[in-house]
Amino acid sequence: MSLRANEVSEAISFLRMRLLRLLCSLAMTGTFLFTSYFAFAEQEVRVLVADHQKELHVTIQGEFVIRLLPSLQILKKGIQLTNVSLTASSQGLRLGGEEWPTRALRIEPLSDRDLFINKSRFRGRMDILKETGGLLSAINRLGMENYLYGVLHHEVAAWWPMEALKAQAVAARTYAFYQASVSKTLEYDLKSGTSSQVYGGSTTERYRSKRAVDETRGKVLIYQGKVFPAYFHATCGGITAGAQELWKINLPPLAGGVHCGYCRISPHTFWEFKISLPELEMIMNKNSRPVGQILKAEIISETPSARVGSLRITGTLGDAVIAAKDFRVWLGGNHIRSTLFTINLNDDMLEFHGKGWGHGVGLCQWGAFGQALLGHSYERILQFYYPGSEIVDYDTNPSLRGVT
Repeated sequence: MSLRANEVSEAISFLRMRLLRLLCSLAMTGTFLFTSYFAFAEQEVRVLVADHQKELHVTIQGEFVIRLLPSLQILKKGIQLTNVSLTASSQGLRLGGEEWPTRALRIEPLSDRDLFINKSRFRGRMDILKETGGLLSAINRLGMENYLYGVLHHEVAAWWPMEALKAQAVAARTYAFYQASVSKTLEYDLKSGTSSQVYGGSTTERYRSKRAVDETRGKVLIYQGKVFPAYFHATCGGITAGAQELWKINLPPLAGGVHCGYCRISPHTFWEFKISLPELEMIMNKNSRPVGQILKAEIISETPSARVGSLRITGTLGDAVIAAKDFRVWLGGNHIRSTLFTINLNDDMLEFHGKGWGHGVGLCQWGAFGQALLGHSYERILQFYYPGSEIVDYDTNPSLRGVT
């Protein structure tokens, strides 16, 4: 039996009233479920995923819109693209057979994870910028939590204990929020490599690392009410370094000096490296610090965390004093894994014996692994490596935009 028109109207009104009461009830309980979720979902990061490229290949597995930047005028709508070439032209940008007189455009899939740039898959949207010289940059714009899905697996293994993964998720989120707060006038907030946080798009997302992100959703570290750059590294080698040893940052949570015995299980606890003197002489020349034939190498200063501060290289043409952090870059971070090392000149070879991997500031990832194996919570792990910090919900503290 069908309902009469007035009965249908009454039923619809009743359902609307029940829905309104449900939403009010959720707000009154203090959960603010819908408000906080959508407010937090609006938090966006801009990640440089490609630069100085002559050509990009675009695949979109569904409906999409291409917009002109910065006006957001629609240039093109479509259903899908398959490995279409995107290049710079004398007039602007060319996608396949279409060309637009613009320096920048936005590729906006209508469904999540439909966008591929070259062979990598991405959530969110992609801004394409024409650089000086006719090369291209690609900037992925996406929500913070989706960004972390693409970060965590690259920073720590997905099989690690969940509390270690959670600690990494909070540190990575804090670092990203800090970078976003200080990069507002720039074209991007973060890079996709080791100079920021390694990010691989959605291609390499893993279930356990995504779970760690979800279970710490919105949680960040603060000090005196402000988000700070929560640096992290692979293995501290027994003691963390202070941020002031490398950068002009002087904050108690990043002051270093945390004695960590938990990373002794790391495969990077000890390392060795040798380089021939002729090869080192070439590197010195390349970096505009020629000393001729090398006769002597010595450590002349140490940092408060017992890392090398500077070295002196003496040769037939004189000597050069070099900051250890620069020397590490010259020889390569995969060779000189940290500045916690000793040196020995042996015949025509300079030998390094070191401990740890990375700059040593903040969270020691293998230390977090060791602590998690002992049953430590992610909160305890973070407060160990960032003493004096607090863990708060960023999505319920919209005023957290301060810069240290």
